[in-house]
Amino acid sequence: MAVPDRPTARQLLANDDPPDWLVVHSEGVARVAAEAARALADNGVAVDPLLVEAAGRLHDIDKIETRGNGRHGLAGAERLSALGYGELADPVASHPVTCLLDLERSPRSWPAICVSVADRRVGMSFMTIEDRLADMAARHPAHAGPIRAAHGPAEALETKLAEAAGLSRIALEDRLRAAWAGDDR
Repeated sequence: MAVPDRPTARQLLANDDPPDWLVVHSEGVARVAAEAARALADNGVAVDPLLVEAAGRLHDIDKIETRGNGRHGLAGAERLSALGYGELADPVASHPVTCLLDLERSPRSWPAICVSVADRRVGMSFMTIEDRLADMAARHPAHAGPIRAAHGPAEALETKLAEAAGLSRIALEDRLRAAWAGDDR
């Protein structure tokens, strides 16, 4: 299994000269997703926090190039697979919010669930799912309906993660919020 280390993943993201907001978001998703994976691993669930961290950091590697063309996530997964990081393809391909409404692309594996949950919590700060989706809907009014429709599935996915980690939703949220505030440099 090939998983890029932190410096390599950061360089892969930097290769496209992303705007600062994308770097802040990607680093936050990486921290929160990795903590979600550690919570699962602490409860005996087989998941690799390093793989999840890399997938979280690179989940939006295609964000700028795919804006408005409907290929967000898929193009990133294809790109990472071509670079030899096929293990990251599933969580990257299934992270967009609309995947929560798509039976074929919905996150199913633990790495994909961790990245999806983290992306529903992290914008430029750690947020409630409701606030995050409202922010996304405001920034993307043409897609506001599906974004709002993803609220229930996003809550259900986070509940599934909390249960598998042996935590209450509140305890999971506290743990993820602390990871957001941390610095893993």
